[in-house]
Amino acid sequence: MTTPLERLQNDFAAALVDARAAAAIVPALVASDARMVERIALYRGNITAAWEKALSNAYPVVRCLVGKEFFAALARAYGGSHSSTCGDLNEFGEQFSTFVRTFEHTQSLPYLFDVAALEWRVHRAHYAADADSMPRTRIATLTPEQLLGTQFRLRPGCAWIESRYPIASLWLAHQPSATVELPNRLDHPETALVVRSRWRVTVVESNAGEIAALEQLSRGADVDGAIDAATRLGAPFDLTRALVRWLDLGVLMNWPAAAQASSASAH
Repeated sequence: MTTPLERLQNDFAAALVDARAAAAIVPALVASDARMVERIALYRGNITAAWEKALSNAYPVVRCLVGKEFFAALARAYGGSHSSTCGDLNEFGEQFSTFVRTFEHTQSLPYLFDVAALEWRVHRAHYAADADSMPRTRIATLTPEQLLGTQFRLRPGCAWIESRYPIASLWLAHQPSATVELPNRLDHPETALVVRSRWRVTVVESNAGEIAALEQLSRGADVDGAIDAATRLGAPFDLTRALVRWLDLGVLMNWPAAAQASSASAH
């Protein structure tokens, strides 16, 4: 059963989201004068501003694509239907991409869901735990047999998304020091790989073979299993080039010397 205090708290929360609910809460407040509705409106304004700021930090490309005013309206609509469940506002936008996919006024922008989904992965990568990258010198010590049997771990924040739209190009074209132009067509599928190296998150284009291999590595498969997953797709996959790319991008996590010795002796 709901207690009077719980009802009061629920009514106050509703008044902070919906101006029409403010009048109902005024009589229960200590100073229920004529200005109380205005004071509640100030709280409401602060909350909606915090929603917009938090979402702008997580989804700057979406904000650029739809414009400042439309994004502010999106933030208000999202906040009104997705209450924050965490004291950390960096977590507030977790459901935003799903919201964009179903929101009535974004249906004419079908690519926006995938762009938002990519941006959330970038956002999460930025705040992911840190871990040392695998140096090339450690790979060089493995024999071919040992390499095939090695179970590499991916660094925190490494993620990917496949899309029917050029989402990697869209993201790259909206970066401050962009060297990539906006795509001239949207009916072009791309796979985006999110990586963080030296505290900087970036997005690079990927392909089905690479993602299949990384997916297997993330599940604990060894390199041989990763190669098998990529070749089963019929996608081009060159292990040597992939390893060089992953090492340069900081995809692979370094392991302690003891773990490397254990891995080498096991093979």
